[in-house]
Amino acid sequence: MKNIGKFAVLGAVLAASASYALADTIALGSWGASGLTSYDPSVSVINTEMMYVANETFTSDTTGCSVGVVYCLPAPSLTAITPVAATDLNPSGVWIAASPNSNWVGINADAGPQFTINPSYGYYEFTTSVTGLTNTYSGTINIMADDTTEVLLTDSAGTSVVASMGVLGSDLHCADNQPTCLTTDAAPLTLLAGTDTLTFIVEQAGTGPNGFVGGNDPSGVDFSANLSIGSAPEPSSLMLLGTGLVGAAGMFFRRRVAA
Repeated sequence: MKNIGKFAVLGAVLAASASYALADTIALGSWGASGLTSYDPSVSVINTEMMYVANETFTSDTTGCSVGVVYCLPAPSLTAITPVAATDLNPSGVWIAASPNSNWVGINADAGPQFTINPSYGYYEFTTSVTGLTNTYSGTINIMADDTTEVLLTDSAGTSVVASMGVLGSDLHCADNQPTCLTTDAAPLTLLAGTDTLTFIVEQAGTGPNGFVGGNDPSGVDFSANLSIGSAPEPSSLMLLGTGLVGAAGMFFRRRVAA
């Protein structure tokens, strides 16, 4: 019976080591209401629908800018609006494709590359939340935006910056620097137990001369993330653990034969 008990302990340790390597994961991604052309790819994530919650618009893109800067807006001072669902947007080849398990979203269907009635110069704020977490999850968030975006995280510890706005520079397509609409910007992200809210403040520079409102310049944001509880041990660590357990088992058998 003692030997059976030792084998049971050994089996439990092996099972524990195997389960430790399989961390629980959650998926996050941007999604909203269907656009005018019913562009609504399937997304399976645990965060809420993206909501459009605040804005600040301008008739000029040079207020508060340095001399010689082509596209520049002053720091945002956003005004809350009645929240409305963001709209799924089709990148139409103008932006790179949405990240896996996410959609590009904007303030309405006209904001995207399919249409030409695009948002005015300014800032547009979106939020999404994850509720009911009982553990801490960590990983990487992938971000894209036109023209660029700042990402904030609000949780039980307060509000922190996940990603800062990219420098717009002279790029007439989207920002010169990430986050942008042509490449994916990756940033570390940790969600704490409880409710976590992600806020995206999208900067819209527009095209055309100073004072030109919006123009034929789409605006949107996209993000996705896969987060895990803790981290899995390296394969080499598992091999060492397994080797040690096998060695312990061998020692047990040798003692039993000697007895």
